[in-house]
Amino acid sequence: MSIFVNSITIFSQIFVLTIFISLSGYVFRKLVINYNHSSKFEEDGLYGFVLVGFVSLLLNFLIPLNIFNNSIFFILIGSIGLYLGFFNQEKKLIFKKSFLISLIAYVLIIYSSVNRPDAWLYHLPFSSILNEHKIILGVANIHERFAHISIFQYISSFFQNYIFLLNGILIPISLVASFFFVYIFKEFNENFFSKMKTIYSFLCFLILIISLYAFNRYSEYGNDAQSHLYYFFFTIILFKYLLIKKSADVLKELFILSVFIFLMKPTFIFVVFIPLFLFFNFTKKEKVIKSFSLFFICIFFILWIGKNFLNTGCLIYPLNLTCYDKVPWKVTNLDQNIIVNEAWSKGWPDQNKQKFLKKTEYIKNLNWVETWSNNHLLFVMKKILPVLIFLIINFLFFYFTKSLKKNIYEKNLLFLLFFSFCFLFLWFFKFPVYRLGISQIYLFLILISYFVFIKNLNPTRLFSLYKYIKSIIFFVVIVVLLKNSIRIFDNDNNKLMPNIYYGMNNENRIQKINNKKNIFTHYTTKDNDLCGYSKSPCTHIDRNFLVTEYLGYKIYRIE
Repeated sequence: MSIFVNSITIFSQIFVLTIFISLSGYVFRKLVINYNHSSKFEEDGLYGFVLVGFVSLLLNFLIPLNIFNNSIFFILIGSIGLYLGFFNQEKKLIFKKSFLISLIAYVLIIYSSVNRPDAWLYHLPFSSILNEHKIILGVANIHERFAHISIFQYISSFFQNYIFLLNGILIPISLVASFFFVYIFKEFNENFFSKMKTIYSFLCFLILIISLYAFNRYSEYGNDAQSHLYYFFFTIILFKYLLIKKSADVLKELFILSVFIFLMKPTFIFVVFIPLFLFFNFTKKEKVIKSFSLFFICIFFILWIGKNFLNTGCLIYPLNLTCYDKVPWKVTNLDQNIIVNEAWSKGWPDQNKQKFLKKTEYIKNLNWVETWSNNHLLFVMKKILPVLIFLIINFLFFYFTKSLKKNIYEKNLLFLLFFSFCFLFLWFFKFPVYRLGISQIYLFLILISYFVFIKNLNPTRLFSLYKYIKSIIFFVVIVVLLKNSIRIFDNDNNKLMPNIYYGMNNENRIQKINNKKNIFTHYTTKDNDLCGYSKSPCTHIDRNFLVTEYLGYKIYRIE
């Protein structure tokens, strides 16, 4: 009986959060983008996280994102949405869509796990910091990984309120995927039978299949899946701009999304240059320049840069050129941290023990390529092989059904292929880990497929293949559902939601006090155990801090 009650409770929480996120996106598009067209519930949901990210980042400069403060601003954003007319739309449709999206999120999240090293090492510990403290100067000195925080830690932390409690930290991650899957399917389905949009629709179909293949498990999401899904979302909006209509509203969306993706994962820095390139070739620049959207983007980016500076002493971590040495909280051993991160991403621990190189030597002159090729490259190829087979089968099918015509879109997407290639080049030489390159690897394959056969598809002929294409989607969805159902039914854990309360027992913590100033510094774990979601600030590394306070803000530096 308790499991049934818990299930209803969790689903209700997800349902309420689904409506709130879409409502937030409605507010965002009305006030920031000044969007006057018909609003899509799923698309609003994806933009809702942008607004929540902005609000939570801004708030943490002034106050902790604790349960009381979060509840106040949760009600405030909801009230603004209701005032602007969110429920003036068809209410039955809103609740139907909310139910579907909530159900997908529920299937993804129940009996899942957040017991990933990165989650316990710094994602959850930083969420705990946000829930208990306003911004801490030099927080990256507590743990170096706190310098690599995603905007999504702020978003997740915002939803710890009186409605969701600690479940609010975990639910948003699954909702990103849920909103995205429903949104992209609708884009495919609604545009397929329009001659001018069929190619766009077919590209949506490919991204949908690949996304379902790559991101069907909540336990594997971490900070990576959200950034890749948002990049796919960005790509769909970009396709819409290039293939359907070059409008100021769409270009503003691309600017917003590019910055948001960068704040989720700085490795996506190249994405920011895509809307800039389009802007310089846009004929009605004043509609973008004079818009509130551009002002919002600048403020959002400035806040993030300010956060970086206060956390690390660097405007863009870990670029040494952006660091200011004279601030007392500047992260120590920055150069060494860069070397360590790059060496690990290139497979440094996998070396032959007889030829084992130090990290500095390993990353020089392509010394790492052999080790990486013998290990991680095989993993990458294993992952992308099903996608390659899928694309080849589609190519052969369309070739033999003679669904080809003269190309009309080639010029519009050539530059995107160029950007995609540049990113893969950067990915290979700096951080060649599969999880960091997922969306770009698959987008590159899609674009190559486009220039091989998609560009020449005959929309009229393609209409007759609608059932074939939809059956593929149906098959993949069934496989994903079965995969998650097996996980659910095989689970012998009574906890429906992932357990993030690890380490809440103070007996497992050693409280440290700075003897000079008698200011509390941090908690540390025994036996180098990871902190998880425990009292903060917490680190498994035993360090001596000099902690001072100025105007109520704590400043951390290593003695």
